[in-house]
Amino acid sequence: MIKIDFLKNHPNAIPRLAQIWHELIGRIWTPDIMVTEVEAWMHKWSNQDALPLAHVALNDNIPVGSCSLQVNDGVRPDLTPWLGDLCVDPAYQKLGIGQLLIDATKESAKHLGFDKLYLFAFDSASASYYEQLGWQKIASDEFKGHPVTVMEIAL
Repeated sequence: MIKIDFLKNHPNAIPRLAQIWHELIGRIWTPDIMVTEVEAWMHKWSNQDALPLAHVALNDNIPVGSCSLQVNDGVRPDLTPWLGDLCVDPAYQKLGIGQLLIDATKESAKHLGFDKLYLFAFDSASASYYEQLGWQKIASDEFKGHPVTVMEIAL
């Protein structure tokens, strides 16, 4: 059974989550970032009532995915907060874990007093996924030389 919890409650999950992030996001979009840097970020995300924070998905206490809530995610500094770094181990994809992580992140943003949440999608497939979950495209931008779609959702 999949359990979603705050990353701060599972610091031992950080090495595996950083590896998943690096394999799924970093290798493609930010190849200059090392796994150790991702681990350092994740330690900074170990909060519950302040930004940045993150949630972890656990399958029988094995970390299989994560998602962060950030002040900013690298584009549009006028907008806050941002859902970022959503990644699920490929062996656990298409089981609804991504949506569980998104829902937990939305709840945290709402709990912190925000009424909107933002993200950017690297490609049209990601943008379509988020649209199916109720997100709306609001702009196009660029992240590290890659075109991205900026999206928002009301909380």
